[in-house]
Amino acid sequence: MRAVGRSRYNPPMDYTATSFPDDVADWAALRTSGRWEKKLAHDLSRVGVPVYLPTVTRVKSGQDTSAGSRLPLFAGYVFCSAAGFLGNPAVPKPLRARVAQILRPTDPESLRRELKAIADLLTDRQLVQERVVGQLGETVRVVGGPLTGSVGTIIKLKPHKYVVVIEVSLIGTKLLAEIDESMLARA
Repeated sequence: MRAVGRSRYNPPMDYTATSFPDDVADWAALRTSGRWEKKLAHDLSRVGVPVYLPTVTRVKSGQDTSAGSRLPLFAGYVFCSAAGFLGNPAVPKPLRARVAQILRPTDPESLRRELKAIADLLTDRQLVQERVVGQLGETVRVVGGPLTGSVGTIIKLKPHKYVVVIEVSLIGTKLLAEIDESMLARA
């Protein structure tokens, strides 16, 4: 019988570097693939690189249930000490390969102030982004874009793209429209 466990390459995915390291003066934004931010932050932290990954709780509401998940506030970006990443021989090549781009600000103090302001905001608050996703057959109103004011029925959900397909009646014709869920409200 084989023991089943978490391998060293699969850290707990609820990891977030929420405490702001005050001793870092020169920050860099590391661009990575979407949905890899937590893993990159975890691995960098593990090798001793100071990391900050602000998160927002995204709440998805269904008919009778509600579920939340912690997602990076800035999708695709992890903030870390520039010197800790660039000059650190402890950061292995496979970890560096997960970074698509290193962005260094022209004014490092400005980025530090902005990250500190976000950290102070998140210290005693939690940012929550509620998703409007409804159920198939529900009626929604379009509140943004060219179809503003139109009312339609949800016929398809694309939750991974945050898009809802609705059926709208215009000039006596039924039209299918893919609408970003942020432009919808329950009717």
